[in-house]
Amino acid sequence: MLNLLRKLIPERSWLRLSYHKLSAMVAAVYFGFPARKMKIIAVTGTSGKSTTCELIYHLLQSSGKKVGMISGIQFHLPSKTLPNESLRTTMRSWTTQKLLRQMRREACEFVVIEVSSHAIDQHRLWGIPVDRAVLTNMAQGEHLDYHDNFAEYVQTKIKLFRGVPFTVLNLDDTQYEVFTKVCKERLITYSRTKTADVMAKDIKLTAGKMGFGLQVGTENIEINVPLIGEHNLENVLAAIAGVQELGISLGDIRSALASFPGVPGRLEQIRGQDGLVVLVDHTYKPPALQAVLTTLKEITAGRLIVVWGGTGSRLPSFWSEAGKILQELADEIVLTTDDPYKDDPKKIVATVRHEIKRAEGDHFFEIPDRYEAIRYAIFIANKEDTVLVAGRGCEQEQTIGKKVIPFDDREVVREILGNIV
Repeated sequence: MLNLLRKLIPERSWLRLSYHKLSAMVAAVYFGFPARKMKIIAVTGTSGKSTTCELIYHLLQSSGKKVGMISGIQFHLPSKTLPNESLRTTMRSWTTQKLLRQMRREACEFVVIEVSSHAIDQHRLWGIPVDRAVLTNMAQGEHLDYHDNFAEYVQTKIKLFRGVPFTVLNLDDTQYEVFTKVCKERLITYSRTKTADVMAKDIKLTAGKMGFGLQVGTENIEINVPLIGEHNLENVLAAIAGVQELGISLGDIRSALASFPGVPGRLEQIRGQDGLVVLVDHTYKPPALQAVLTTLKEITAGRLIVVWGGTGSRLPSFWSEAGKILQELADEIVLTTDDPYKDDPKKIVATVRHEIKRAEGDHFFEIPDRYEAIRYAIFIANKEDTVLVAGRGCEQEQTIGKKVIPFDDREVVREILGNIV
């Protein structure tokens, strides 16, 4: 019955949105508004949200503060870390409120929450007062299967920033000026190219880490972080800006970032015995795919070999744009299956394939079986090459139609590398 109602009532109809709001209100009351007793740091944007959340969490925890985190990857409580098996960037209100109550019981002072535009539109944060709102970036073409257009997507994100006492904005983002119109109180800016409150200078990117000069106001310090790429530099700056005026010195920030453990499924490095490096990443959105491939091209001595497959429940333009990016930046393309959900995998492949101007065998192979696609990419790679297995990150199940099968790209890579003599 519930599935029938979902089909009959549009996702963004007033009826469904009203239901979401009522559900959020009841959840907040039921769990006793636990967020009111903690400081909430909300991170939103098109890409980089999960990594920025993890960085903020790490900076706060390393400074001795009791902190929790709720993201699309995992949940950190002082007592344990749990995987987010729902695949939702922001959890439903009942789950979020339950986690917040547990964090409050464990004496958390701060909680970092990753926030999607769906969550804002569906009132999932009702009853959760945000003390700090952090914006990573805003990219065209995102979630147009849900939002009517890009402008409406931006306006939905802006709702998170209204009335928030402390906001963090990316000075390099095209929508910076739009967001400043609602940031009426304390505003901190960050940039990797312009003069900002938090800025990077003398940037050095290598295959295993990044180094840069950090300037915060009149203070300067050298920073090294075991993360890859300019897009991650942006995330690091966002996180540093997000903890400003919380009593964390630049020296503590430097020490914490040097020991950052990384993020599961976000350019996670898996090394073979022969020195080959395979990266597993969640990258499936075209803007993020372009940023990651651009970075990897710059730091790869040999070929960039990419295993990728379009995710279902997206507009065809999403798959087409990804195909163009693969054609331009990947030296070897292995086109495979991701999570097509209810979409026809052949349709997704055909749409991507149309943008790839290479014949089969000409630095391009179409291998529908994802395991075999990963195995082929590793088989043809040399230690000077970089193999990127993109699209799923730390997800542990693959959904093809109604069929759900256990599949973790990281475990598959480890198994294949372990079988190479």
